[in-house]
Amino acid sequence: MKVLPSPRSIRNTKQWDEFQKALSTGVKRQVEEIRIPSVQVIAVSGNEPPASKQYQNAIAVLYGIAYGLKMGLKFGKLPRPKGYFDFRVGALESLWWSTESLLDISNPKTLRWQAYLMSPAFVNRKLVDQARSAAQAKHPAIPYDSATLTTVNEGRSVQVLHVGPWDKEEPTIAQLHEYIAAHGLTVNGKHHEIYISDPRRVKPEKLKTVIRLPVKSATKS
Repeated sequence: MKVLPSPRSIRNTKQWDEFQKALSTGVKRQVEEIRIPSVQVIAVSGNEPPASKQYQNAIAVLYGIAYGLKMGLKFGKLPRPKGYFDFRVGALESLWWSTESLLDISNPKTLRWQAYLMSPAFVNRKLVDQARSAAQAKHPAIPYDSATLTTVNEGRSVQVLHVGPWDKEEPTIAQLHEYIAAHGLTVNGKHHEIYISDPRRVKPEKLKTVIRLPVKSATKS
């Protein structure tokens, strides 16, 4: 099982890039187990489908604040905290779940999600608020106040790369569940997707998405 270091131990840009790669662009099409430490994120929550204005607004909010932090710190417009290093803004991620037993992304009545971008450990709420205020001044129509700085705790997980349209993920998800069953595991968290490709620039059949499920050992009866 691959074990990642705590983000708090990351001291430079290279280490941050390696950490992100292990969780996104470095994931293969074969199922792998990984143990993920607690990760700090800038997040927005909602309850409507991915094509909704609510979800699209969330994306705008997240990237507005994240790039505000990156560029503000890099060029001295924001005070650099202890441990600062220049960092790459990563891929959009989302946790998906339902108020019912089965996840149905097309049903807004039962759908819930948390969209987020990973944030280095040196970022604090004060910096996020400063970046939020600067972004809000430029784009007052975007609901930047919907974002929060929080943590995601997944721990032991299985993940795999899906290549193709998002509505054709079922066989890839089945791979995860087959691995989970074969290794005496059970799902222990929310359905997680990481959107490596930009759908505005990549054809549907070439879209790359990491799919992850937190797991634990199944309880024996």
